Amino acid sequence: MQEENLKGEINFGKEKREHPRIEMTVPVRYRILSSEEATKALNRSFDADTILQEYSEGETINVSKTGILMYTNEEVPIKSFIVINMHISIPGISCNCKALAEIMRREKAFDSSKYFYKIALKFHKILHHNLKNYKYMRLNELLDIKEAQV
Repeated sequence: MQEENLKGEINFGKEKREHPRIEMTVPVRYRILSSEEATKALNRSFDADTILQEYSEGETINVSKTGILMYTNEEVPIKSFIVINMHISIPGISCNCKALAEIMRREKAFDSSKYFYKIALKFHKILHHNLKNYKYMRLNELLDIKEAQV
């Protein structure tokens, strides 16, 4: 009986996604929009500060240039729209991000003792600004995000 020499590759979890995720845990303020509010926000510019006067809180799991995965305690409807506000700070860079996003997926969060659900969001519109005393860098440069034209 002859032995075969087989060559193989070991895959060490290389990122296969088109838009890689950056693991980041930051607080997120959010509000689910009614269908009327979502239509207005999608068709015109939206005022995130006004919308977020009332908000719930969650926490990011990871961030990419096209969206985020976050924890929440609300069983939010899939395909609904949400406005978020989060502060991203890494050494030398600080950015406040406000975005209009669509909820693409929801699942139970079995890996968290603080939150009940994980939700995946796809960005539709992004507003941002840098905070003083930090190098100026826009979020789309930080995460290579392409903004929707208003």
